Amino acid sequence: MLVLNVRATGGLLGRWLTEAAQAGVPIRVTLHQLRLAPLTLDCDEVYVCENPAVLRAATTTLGAQAPPLICTEGVPSVAVHTLLGAAHGAAIRWRNDFDWTGVRLTAAALQRYRGAVPWRMTAADYLPRAGTGTALIGTPTRTPWDESLGESMRRTGRAVMEERLLDLLIADLRVTGAG
Repeated sequence: MLVLNVRATGGLLGRWLTEAAQAGVPIRVTLHQLRLAPLTLDCDEVYVCENPAVLRAATTTLGAQAPPLICTEGVPSVAVHTLLGAAHGAAIRWRNDFDWTGVRLTAAALQRYRGAVPWRMTAADYLPRAGTGTALIGTPTRTPWDESLGESMRRTGRAVMEERLLDLLIADLRVTGAG
């Protein structure tokens, strides 16, 4: 996984993460690194995205001013879950692609992490971009955080990839980072 501006305490990885955050430099984190020493994230909230394009854009436009951001690079790995498990009490703002896999992964994250909330994962975020999407394939699923999202996706039959919302996501990160 890739992380940006995630400060932490605990061992070598905690130092690396904090130094990288001070410089606004993304860092790749592995399960092996996470297992070297106990780690605690030093943040009140963490944003989670699926696509590295979001993290890359946040790095380029915001650098050290971006809030903590974790990129799962697709389906969350054991390393992602281990790192987020070290985010004791932090609000987790989660997003994925607007496709059936993405909404399943979002639902699983909201169930797994206490205090997790969807980030730009509503019908209001989806519908303006649905015309730019690709064919929506796979088995439909519920979107319990916003039932109208699943209904809208079924009705339009379009998947919208995360990078199609890049302007909104970076605007959210800019506001949070400035606060």
